[in-house]
This record gives sequence, structure tokens and C-alpha cells, in this order.
Amino acid sequence: MTIHVLSEQTINKIAAGEVVENPSSAIKELVENGIDAGATEVSVEIEQGGFSLIRVSDNGKGMQKDDLLLSIQRHATSKIKTAEDLIEVRTMGFRGEALASIAAVSKMKIVTCPQKEGKGQELSCNGGKLSEPLHAPREQGTTVEVRSLFYNVPARLKFQKSHVSSQNSVTKLMTKFALSYPEITFRYFADGKEVLYSAAASLKDKTLDLMDGHFCKDALEVDFTEESLTMKGLLGDPAVAKSNRLGQHLFVNGRSIFSPEILKAIYDGYGTRLEPRLHPQFVLHVTLPPQWIDVNVHPQKREIRLKDPLKMQEMIRKGIFQAFSRTSEAETPKQVWEINTPLKLQETFELPPAEETFSIVQEEIVFVGIFESYAIIHPTKLIDLPSEEGLILVNLEGAQARIRYERFLNKEPLPMQALLFPVAVNLSPHEKGQLDPHLEEIRGMGIDLRSFGDNCFIIDALTPDLDEKELQGLLEELADVYDQHLLDSFREKKLALSAAYFARSGKRTWGIMEAKQVIKALLKTSSPYHTPKGEKTMVDLSHDAIKKLFQKKSR
Repeated sequence: MTIHVLSEQTINKIAAGEVVENPSSAIKELVENGIDAGATEVSVEIEQGGFSLIRVSDNGKGMQKDDLLLSIQRHATSKIKTAEDLIEVRTMGFRGEALASIAAVSKMKIVTCPQKEGKGQELSCNGGKLSEPLHAPREQGTTVEVRSLFYNVPARLKFQKSHVSSQNSVTKLMTKFALSYPEITFRYFADGKEVLYSAAASLKDKTLDLMDGHFCKDALEVDFTEESLTMKGLLGDPAVAKSNRLGQHLFVNGRSIFSPEILKAIYDGYGTRLEPRLHPQFVLHVTLPPQWIDVNVHPQKREIRLKDPLKMQEMIRKGIFQAFSRTSEAETPKQVWEINTPLKLQETFELPPAEETFSIVQEEIVFVGIFESYAIIHPTKLIDLPSEEGLILVNLEGAQARIRYERFLNKEPLPMQALLFPVAVNLSPHEKGQLDPHLEEIRGMGIDLRSFGDNCFIIDALTPDLDEKELQGLLEELADVYDQHLLDSFREKKLALSAAYFARSGKRTWGIMEAKQVIKALLKTSSPYHTPKGEKTMVDLSHDAIKKLFQKKSR
């Protein structure tokens, strides 16, 4: 096989694979061009997930005819001139690859009009083949229209996700742009319907408008400066931390990026406030000199390299730690207790009256008491644990998770009761987009909800053991599950996450009768000793184990 030089058209298609992975990545490049052009308004329209149509319009500076012709050539850019300029890059784009890459795999049209010009120019390019520029009416700015994305690379099109999944990815992208540039007005339409409208506003107001209700309720504002680094944004309360990183929005010099080093500093700033294996939510803008970072390390500029990571980590950790410290000082009372007031011993066990004590002969479950969400019972032949004497500790919330999980697997619809007053729950545009296709499935989980407006759901009925106060967090959790694409092939994992969250009922009082019913139902499940996540539902406290707890440790 002889070596030969590839054609320019083939080279462009190969290069497009690095820059244009899907409709979302194409939109990212086009919106960034508008931002670099000084736009204050950006509009994005898509059809069929962006595969049929992408149209990005801005009111930026626009281009002259000569620049328009150069704009779709590879490595043609107005951002840099020499390699040394990479050190000082302050724009979103700088490689000059985006338009050429998109043009190589689509049917593209650009209409642009520079400032103070009375008419615009239109340029068409089908699969990399140019037409002659034409005069076209347009006000100042640029519109790029992309049709039939990947029409000439069927192998790439074959491996794309569904239109719904692609649309959700674009929704997530546009939310990040709105959070990244709060001073810009963004509009986003999908199949003719407005999905997102984010007017120019302050960072705080924009964040509160786009993030979910749980995050906004107790979010902590951070405003920190040290040397040439500034950090602004909102930190989520540790109490609303999630099991994934979907609520994390990190921007460095206006660019949405992923940086393990910066993430570590953020987690260190939270410190012990954060429970193990949980991830905080935040919207953080870090601004620093461009010389401190290298943005030319990833084809789509998703990652950066830090010049002095240890120094930056310490500053970021310090800024977050100080933000939490100020809050703690403001909330701490001047005197925690009166010195001369005797302390009252809180009763820790809710002991049942004699008539509610169930003998092994009658119910085969003998209660000792209940502490918060744990039941303490005597061993019974119904429970296959080693101890013949001692106690058994039952996690009632974990038990509920197991019971509900098996109901889901068996497709047993949960009974629902109509609410006296319907409940409205506002979510982020991305979260609502994740839930909309799955409303029927969610109804089977005991939540009768319907779409209402752009980012709102109305709940008309609930299964009796769900608390209205938990609906906001519950729907956010379900949106996260669907966002991870845990669909049919991962159905059991999805249901496990859902069932585990359903068991979170917050602080509540368990009665003996209710606890008894839960334990009896648990023992009828296929796996009564573990939650859907694999955690224990029961712990055996043998007589010897209890005795050791009170023994004096030898030095």
C-alpha cells in the first residue's frame, strides 16, 4: 500500500471529527464566535435535535466581505497571529477551525453585516464547496445557518444519540452559556418552542433564575480576591449536595471547563461540611491572568492546564473556606447555653405501651423502641441473622427503599391521593427537559404531574408516604438519573436510585404500628437485608457485641 497525500476536503472532514462531535459542539463554536464578536444578544434555534437545522444569530460586530471569505478557511482567525499570542489569549476561540470544520460536514449559510454598513453579505457552503458571496439584507451582526449536519459522513451520523438526547445536551449547553455570560441575553428555541430565555442580569440574579429551587434556597455568595485571582459566584449548601457532579458549573475567564485541580480545591474548601461521596453544587467564576493557564490542551477547549496549580488551589480553597466561615460566625449564637441551667436528658427511645408490644407468638416481632428512623427489635425466627440473643437494628428508610424498589420492578403502580391544593415545582430548563419524556413512568412512581409553562410542573396527586416538601429535591434527583442515560438497559440501576431517594422522608416520627408494617413488608421482599444500593437494612447487635461497647479499653 503506497503513501499518498489526502485531499483538502478529506482533511477537513477528519479535522471536523475533533471539533464537531455532535450538534451541541457545533452550537458551542458558533455561540462562542458571537461572544468574541462582542454580541449582547444571542439566539439559537434547532430542529430535530440540531441534525436538521441549527441557526445561531448574534448582534456582534459582523464581518466584511473579505473576512467572510477567509472565515471558513482552516486556521484563519482574527484572534492570534503568532504562537506567542497563545499565552495572552482572552477570547473563546483562537484556532480558526470551527467554521471550516462545520462547513465540511453540513450545508452551511452565513449572513453577516458589519457595523455601520447598510447591507450584508451571504455566503453558502455545501460540504466544503463554496458559492459566490451575495448581497443580503441584515442588521449588524451574523447569522450562521447549518442544515443536514453530518449528511456527507453517514458513519458519524450512525453513532449519534437520539434527537431528544441531543436537544437536552443543547439545553445544558445554553444554560452554561447563560451562567457564564450573565451580561448577555440568550434565547434558545427547539422545534419552534422557546426552551430558554435568559435576559441580561447580574451573576447572582442569573444564577437564581437558572438553577433549581433547592440550590437557590440556601446558596452562599462568594466574592474573593487575592493577588490577581478573583472568584465570584454562589456555593450550594452542603445539605443539598448530590451523588453526582451535574450541579457543578465552573468557569475560568468566562470559559466553562473541567479542572481536577480546581475541583479538589473547591472540595477542600467545603471540608468536613460535605458528607463522604457527595458532591457540592456551585456556580463559580474564577478570573485570572491568561498567563496563569494554558487553554490550548483540548480540541474543544474543555480542559485547561494550570501554571502553578498548588498556588491556585490554595487561593481557591481559602476563598471558599472564608465564605463558609463568615456564615458560621453570623449564625453562631453568642452563648450556647446558660452555665447555671441544668441540662435535660433527652429521651432517646419511644417505648411502646404494653398493648403495643408484639410477642413472637402473635406477630413474631418484638419492639424495644424507635430512635429517629431506626427500629430496635428482638431477634426473631423470621430474620436470618446469627444472633439468638441481643438486639437487631433496622433502618426503616432503607427498608422502605427496598420495598418500593421491588414494587417498581414488578410494575406495581403506587396508590395516589389527590392533593387538596396542587403543588407547583420549578426546575431548571435542563432538568425539565430530562423529565418531560418520562411523565408516564414517573406517574407509576406515585407522582401525578403535568407540564405547566416553560420550567414548571404541577403535581395533582401523590402516593401517601411521600411528603410534599420533598417534591423539589425528588424531581431534581430523577432529572439527574435520566440525565445519566440510565434507560432500559440500565433499568434496575435507575430504579434503585429512584427508590433510594423516595425513602428520604426527612425528619419524621415513626410510630410502632407503621414500623411494624414496614418490617413485615421488608421480610417479604426478595432481598430484605440490603437496600437497592447494597447498604444494610438490618444490623445484628449480639449480646457479646453490646457487652464490648461498655467494657473498659486496656491501654
